[in-house]
Amino acid sequence: MEFKTAAVVSCWIAVAIIASVYMIVFSGALGDVLFGVFLPVGTLVLVALFVTIYVTSSSNKEKN
Repeated sequence: MEFKTAAVVSCWIAVAIIASVYMIVFSGALGDVLFGVFLPVGTLVLVALFVTIYVTSSSNKEKN
């Protein structure tokens, strides 16, 4: 169970860092806020949500 927690936490930390840097770097250069900021950052959050659901719902294989 600990590896699942680590995978989910590292995924969300990576998304937060990537989204923050993206918004800092491209905030002034992009003309359209919807497609320039909200769509890429929203896609990152959506992928992180899918990863979270997949990792937490995956069944453990029995160890021999």
